[in-house]
Amino acid sequence: MDNTKLNKKISIIIPVYNSEDFLNTCLDSLTKQSYKNLELIVVNDGSPKNCKEIVTEYSKKDERVKYVEHEKNKGLFQARVTGFENSTGDYIAFLDADDYVSNDFYRELIEKAEETNSDIVFSKLVMDYGEEDKRVYNLFDFPFDELNGEECYEQFYAQEGLNFAWHITPNKIYSRRIWEKAVIEYKKVNKHLIMTEDFAFSNVVFYYANKVTKVDRVAFFYTKHDGASTSINDLSFKKANKNLEDLTTSFSFIENFLKEKGIYEKYKEKFEKWRALYCQMHKSYILGMNFSKEEKKELEDKFNKFCPKQFEVQNAGFFSSVETPWNEGLDKLKEKVISENTKVVSFDIFDTLITRPFLYPKDLFTFLNEDYRKLSSNLGIDFSKIRVDCEILARTEAHENKKEEVTLDRIYEIIKEEYNIKEEILNFLKNKEIELELKFCKRRETAYSIYKLAKYLGKRVICTSDMYLPLDTIEQILNKNGFNNIDKIYLSCEVMKTKATGNLYTYVIENEKIKPEEMIHIGDNYASDYEMAKKQKINSIYFPKTTDIMLDKNTTNNLAQMLYTSMPFWRDNQTSMNFIGIRTMIAVVANKYFDNPFRIFNNESDFNVDPFLLGYYAVGMYMFGVGNWLLKETSGKNYKNLVFMARDGFLPMEVYNILKDFYKDVPEAKYLRVSRKALISAIVINKIDLYKLTDVINIENHTPKYIIKYTKESLKDIPESEIKKIIEDAGIKYEENIKTIQNFNKLVKIIIDNLFDEEKNNIKIKKLKKYFGKFYEDKSATFDLGYSGRPELYLSVLCQKPIDTFFLNINQEEAMKYSDTAGYKLKTYFEAKPSVTGFAYESIISELAPSTIGYDFSGDVKPILEKDNKTYQEKYIIGIIQKAAKQFIRDILEIFGEEYKKLYYQDYYISLPFMAYINSSKAIDMLMFNSIGFEDTVRLKEVIPITEEWLKERGYRNQRQMNALINIEHNGIINNSYLDYNSVVDLEHHSKLIRLLFYAIYDRPTFKRRMREIFKNHKGVLKVGKVGYSAARGTKNVIYKGIHKIKGGK
Repeated sequence: MDNTKLNKKISIIIPVYNSEDFLNTCLDSLTKQSYKNLELIVVNDGSPKNCKEIVTEYSKKDERVKYVEHEKNKGLFQARVTGFENSTGDYIAFLDADDYVSNDFYRELIEKAEETNSDIVFSKLVMDYGEEDKRVYNLFDFPFDELNGEECYEQFYAQEGLNFAWHITPNKIYSRRIWEKAVIEYKKVNKHLIMTEDFAFSNVVFYYANKVTKVDRVAFFYTKHDGASTSINDLSFKKANKNLEDLTTSFSFIENFLKEKGIYEKYKEKFEKWRALYCQMHKSYILGMNFSKEEKKELEDKFNKFCPKQFEVQNAGFFSSVETPWNEGLDKLKEKVISENTKVVSFDIFDTLITRPFLYPKDLFTFLNEDYRKLSSNLGIDFSKIRVDCEILARTEAHENKKEEVTLDRIYEIIKEEYNIKEEILNFLKNKEIELELKFCKRRETAYSIYKLAKYLGKRVICTSDMYLPLDTIEQILNKNGFNNIDKIYLSCEVMKTKATGNLYTYVIENEKIKPEEMIHIGDNYASDYEMAKKQKINSIYFPKTTDIMLDKNTTNNLAQMLYTSMPFWRDNQTSMNFIGIRTMIAVVANKYFDNPFRIFNNESDFNVDPFLLGYYAVGMYMFGVGNWLLKETSGKNYKNLVFMARDGFLPMEVYNILKDFYKDVPEAKYLRVSRKALISAIVINKIDLYKLTDVINIENHTPKYIIKYTKESLKDIPESEIKKIIEDAGIKYEENIKTIQNFNKLVKIIIDNLFDEEKNNIKIKKLKKYFGKFYEDKSATFDLGYSGRPELYLSVLCQKPIDTFFLNINQEEAMKYSDTAGYKLKTYFEAKPSVTGFAYESIISELAPSTIGYDFSGDVKPILEKDNKTYQEKYIIGIIQKAAKQFIRDILEIFGEEYKKLYYQDYYISLPFMAYINSSKAIDMLMFNSIGFEDTVRLKEVIPITEEWLKERGYRNQRQMNALINIEHNGIINNSYLDYNSVVDLEHHSKLIRLLFYAIYDRPTFKRRMREIFKNHKGVLKVGKVGYSAARGTKNVIYKGIHKIKGGK
């Protein structure tokens, strides 16, 4: 859309009660907005301070400021309704008097609303703690690009109140259409309401919304201070009572609303979780106040009445668990654009307005090689090398002739002179190069936003670029990417003057007939775009290249260092940059994630504690490698189906289906719901097979009752009470863990002698053969994560044919043995097992669905799924990771099409970012998984916290964080006290004592962590241990110094 014509009015409602100390900041942020068609309605909600005087002064200078007054205080809810009733805008927005917004806030939001016909548009939320301390919650994001129809309300309720950015009002704009409907409902509330009023407001407007979208580049600043109306500091008994009344009012109002709309039953469970969450939050701080025993009793009774079914909401603070300082760079840049002193806004073109999917610009020339070979029949040299070498020759020639730039035509003339290539071939290749530039050049969205801001404000917009491509090509590139209203383009190849020398800037200033300080120039090259422009007295702004940000260790820590650094115990990782596929994928990730060069990045983190970055980058590259590996391995092999085993075959199958259209003669993907637990029925083909159950069940953690439950389709139909009597009469406790192999063997003999039903078991096997036969019809293969090959053995035996198997890796020789036994071919993605392949690894690629716990044999076999007990936090994190990974692969295909197969790489290198995360990520980056448990009830009989087991496995496998691996000096010795031991030591199968001794000697951080874990409830023991440990280390140091002196050291 032409945003210069954007002129819909936004009414912004600012309730005021005792918040005058902040009102000036709030109103300044509004009156200085880039978007001008605003109606600013200040509602004085009976405030005892000087609200009217402040607003009167503003209204004298700005006619957009309006004043409305309540004679007495009615509360925040009623003040907002009053403000709406006095509004005339096409869109409605709210801002509390103690909050404020960034300078381009409403232009970005209304532009999004108008482009997409949205009813609600979200913005970024920034917490302002005062004294220049502004932070962003890393996990406070919205897992959608847009929501439509019923999913608007479904997603609103899905988060169960855990992410308050959904239901506060000031971080959004709303269409008037939904507010006119909503206000009818709001008028049913006639009480004074402050606490949780946003819950009441948002519930209704989201119900009426047809489309919800978001923008990420502008922010609402939520000011935290003790004087806020919703503050909980220094709470009086009266205020505590009032807060409880407000909670009751809001939730009763919404409960009635849901019932009136006939949707209460649909949302009841999530509504009650929201109620329980708010009860938990408010109860914890209210009952923690210094009230009398009687007062606390009264409040507790009211809490019980408000929420009769109370339960602890786990990980309630998950979304606010990580904070990162806000980066004001984009706001400051836009401030310069908005300034009345700025007459001309100048942009560099490549890497500023336009990005290419290449780490190095010369990588584009690789796509000329195939055409050159076909046209010239020359297989001995790549044209890309000729093209690069001859540009160097052209620049050398220009320098000798005192010219500052070269042209594309001159580069190709030198190619002809040097290599005697036919002119028609060179003309074709030159045109193809231009064609490739047009194909691969994409706009940088943040720069596009700045461009649109400048055009909206009526600024003159020009481009100032050092570039050899001709003007008509540059114009095509810009027009194709939406920059179709540039007032003037200045190219170095057109005037033979460059930014690098400063002469192009002088030329521009003279031609524009302006003073240097009336122009700002925005560009990615620090020397030519920033420093040289600054020397010319131009207001220059450094706008870093996306790949420069991603590879800058000072900004993104170790985000890409595993691809640039050859680390101890690993292979030659630096070689990864010799592959165009790796270089290109880095560029694609950087262009996506660092489009805004001022985006926040947590300086303690390597992956920004961001599930999107983890998914788009590490998981995306890894799955791209796995998907292509599977397609290459199965293409042309006459497989009918490739069966992906649930649930950890889910993401690989999704990726396989995205990529398979680019391959010929590949099998159809099928998804088999299966698990260790479900396969118990398939293992027992005859009664002797009952002894095999130890292959999949940890008998130490399971009871006879459990064994009977999952083998019932092979047992006689007799009451469980009789089964229990038979087993206990034989001396085995029915509901106690089996513990020993002797007890298990004894139990199996009891089952065979007394309970096994041969005929019933045969019927079961016949049904299973028919069921699994639908998946493994004709010649079919299977994919599984790994590791032992037992399920594939059992399925091959059951289906009476070998089922070729594709694993990511194996972890013991049994997989090979079972492959030989059943006669199936076994292929693995990894030649060796990655160090850590546990719960986090599996969860990331697994389906967000309940596990299969067995099969229903009452008719045709159907899988039985357990109850879905996944939390919103888990669905949020894993959902974003998987969606982002698939988006990365789709982006690669959209950019390159069939030519993506020219993006050469090796599987090891494309897997490095993911392996670095799984094996060596920092604790802060693991926080994404803090609220997720891993289900493996066959082996462990319980849900295991992922991060807990993940850290243990990394400890067993002797893994180190990226910092410890990268920051190493190589002088023949590894100069790092945490790494002076054998990296291949595997501690998993050693006793706790051996492991602790090993950590004490070689790995102090792990030793200290384990000691804290073990003695966390025995502070005295821990204190004594610390003293003893320090003394031992002191003694060791004295001994080491003595030995050093004996050897002649200083």
